[in-house]
Amino acid sequence: MTVSHSPVRRRTQADRSAVTRTKIIQAAVSLLQTQGYAATTIQRIAKTAEVSLGALQHHYPTKALIMATVLRHYAVKRAGLYRHAMSLKGRPEERVDAMLDAMWALVTDGPDFIATVEIELARRSDPELKAATEPVLARIDQFMTRWLSGSRKAPPDAHFVRLRQINSALLRGISVEIARGTSVSELKDSYMLWRNFTRQELLKITVDKP
Repeated sequence: MTVSHSPVRRRTQADRSAVTRTKIIQAAVSLLQTQGYAATTIQRIAKTAEVSLGALQHHYPTKALIMATVLRHYAVKRAGLYRHAMSLKGRPEERVDAMLDAMWALVTDGPDFIATVEIELARRSDPELKAATEPVLARIDQFMTRWLSGSRKAPPDAHFVRLRQINSALLRGISVEIARGTSVSELKDSYMLWRNFTRQELLKITVDKP
C-alpha cells in the first residue's frame, strides 16, 4: 500500500523576512522593558534578535522606524484582545467589564505596555522619534477611541473621551510602578478602586445608548 505524503512547503523569502521582522520587534520590546529606551540601540536589538546589523537595517533603516513598528504591533495586539473580550459578551454591563478587564491584562501581561511607555517618554527629546511615531500614535488614538466607544462614524461621546484619557494615564502610571518593583497584587487593589468608578461612569453612557 502506497502512502502519499503532502509536499513540504518551502519557506519563501517573504516568510523569512516576516520571521526576521518579528524577531527584531520582539527583541526591541524586551530591551525597552529591561534596559530602557536609551540603551535600546540598533546594535543591541540586532544582537538580541540574533540577526545581522545589515539584515536589521534592511527592514528598519533607523531606530525610530523600529519604535514606530513596536507601537503599531502593540496597537494590533490591544485591539485584538479588546475585540475578543467584548465579542463574548452581550449586555452593555458585560462589555464594559470585559473592556476594563482587558485593560488590566494588557498592562500586566508581558513587556509590551512598558515598552510603549518608554517610547512615548523618549519622544520629548528625540525629534526623529517624534516625527516617526506621531502619525502612528494619532491613528491609534483615533481608531481606539472611536472603536471602543462604539461611535465609528459619529464623534465619540465627550465624557467617554475624558474617561479614556484618564484611564490611559492611570495605566501608564501602573506600568511604571510595576517597573519600579511594586507588586502587581497591590496595584490591582488600587486599579479595582478606579475600575468601580469608571465602570459606573461608562455605564451612564453605554446603557442609555440606542
